[in-house]
Amino acid sequence: MPHETATNMKTVSFKQMKDGTKADYALLEHYEEHFVCDLPARILETLKKQANGLSGYQIDRLTHSLQTATRAQADGADIDWIVCALVHDIGDDLAPLNHSAYAAEVLQPYVREECTWVVRHHGVFQYAYYGDKVGLDVNARDAFK
Repeated sequence: MPHETATNMKTVSFKQMKDGTKADYALLEHYEEHFVCDLPARILETLKKQANGLSGYQIDRLTHSLQTATRAQADGADIDWIVCALVHDIGDDLAPLNHSAYAAEVLQPYVREECTWVVRHHGVFQYAYYGDKVGLDVNARDAFK
């Protein structure tokens, strides 16, 4: 049976998941519902941190993300595309070597598959601009034709 902690927050009764009861997992589901609802706020906090992220560019990652979303909106994109444009580089801090896949996984439950596909592969498509300067195949995106 779930029990109260010193902070008066209910916690599960188990230390190993295999020992959980229906009541324990119902409690966790309750907390998860609230946690999921707070995701937009956590994404916004993560975006704000991009103002002080990867150095070297003339504009910071936050400005880049805002510009990308603004361009999508100005182009008449729907909300899925605008959100994807806004958060497409959200993985830069925690997954710098696979940031595209990271962002796509965050977005996957909330936007259509076409949009997550583009986010997941946007890094490869960028090789067309700089790949020849760093030893990458500028035509790597052709694999997706």
